[in-house]
Amino acid sequence: MPRPKLTKNLTTTKAARQVGMRRGQLVSWVEHGALPPPTSVDDNGCRYFDQEWLEKAREIMKVKKNID
Repeated sequence: MPRPKLTKNLTTTKAARQVGMRRGQLVSWVEHGALPPPTSVDDNGCRYFDQEWLEKAREIMKVKKNID
């Protein structure tokens, strides 16, 4: 399994924790377009999410919780 690069961006697991999801759920939501695409993807397919992405995702989650 490839190791993520050291960066200030969040890996998929860390981003999922920040928005209150499991890793697989976050990946699914991104793939289905419910959340924005990752900020970047490295050559090994490791997704990275920056703070701007995190803010957008939190806003989406806030709206989602108000609907449910």
